[in-house]
Amino acid sequence: MKLLKQLCIIFGLCLVGIVISSILPFTFPSSLISMILLLILLITKIVKPEHIHETSELLLGIMAFLFVPAGVAIIEKYSFLKGKIFILILICIITTIITFIVTSFTVTTVMKIMNKGENKNE
Repeated sequence: MKLLKQLCIIFGLCLVGIVISSILPFTFPSSLISMILLLILLITKIVKPEHIHETSELLLGIMAFLFVPAGVAIIEKYSFLKGKIFILILICIITTIITFIVTSFTVTTVMKIMNKGENKNE
């Protein structure tokens, strides 16, 4: 039952992200909106980590399995990608570096915000 409640929280946020994405006058990924909403809820402690811990661990455990459809799609398009492998590798390297940089700044910022919140509570 606990797992079901946690899934409802996560999928509820996904549904809210889809609704917000459809309302926006420009294209924005609903999954990103959902993650931002979850981050805000965790920072404000409306949702506590223990409210979603088990489901998060479960989803992280099967994450590789969730990428199988994307891998199959890439294999199906191999003939199209065949002559463009260098460009694809270059894009992967650049986006990986950008992801590392953005993630490090995000983690640093969130840690500072959380530390400020803890200092105020003392």
